[in-house]
Amino acid sequence: MEEKMITIPVEEYKKLLEANVRISAFADFVNREKYHVDREDCGKYLGFDVIKVED
Repeated sequence: MEEKMITIPVEEYKKLLEANVRISAFADFVNREKYHVDREDCGKYLGFDVIKVED
């Protein structure tokens, strides 16, 4: 069976690889946590700034 291929720019491929690594690391982090996961930790592992929410 022939494997299908797609073509994307190298920069987009790098972003996808980085996202995949971040998601894997985040999954490991979440699975190790006993209680809850902090919003700031989510942002740190997934690579985004967390917006402050007023109570």
